[in-house]
Amino acid sequence: MHRRPLSIILLLLLAAACGGKYAVHDEAPMPDAASCPFVYAFAPGNYIIDVASGADVILDPAAQEFPLFCRPPEARAFINKEVTAGRLAEGDWRVYRLDGQFEELAQQSDNGRYTLKRMASVVDWVTEDF
Repeated sequence: MHRRPLSIILLLLLAAACGGKYAVHDEAPMPDAASCPFVYAFAPGNYIIDVASGADVILDPAAQEFPLFCRPPEARAFINKEVTAGRLAEGDWRVYRLDGQFEELAQQSDNGRYTLKRMASVVDWVTEDF
């Protein structure tokens, strides 16, 4: 007889705990073309060689998640933060400009960041003197 109320209480506690874990976070609105004329992502530095030689360099979200940014300094700050936190391996990470507009390339992931939703061509690299 005491098992049923205890089970209900445990179930409610579990539901409350999950609700806190998966609480809806503030979702940033997708930038429009006027506020985000170019789209940037980061990838290994050796891609510069291929981009400079005119080769097609394609980022594929099926192979790896690529966070997207409207400005190169935002991408560099993200790289530095992720490396410092140990979530990204130290290395020669570079910021690249992608071919396309934010609304056609981006999807919002569960963590609230925008990531690449389809394959995209790298059109240029960013000289980081900002």
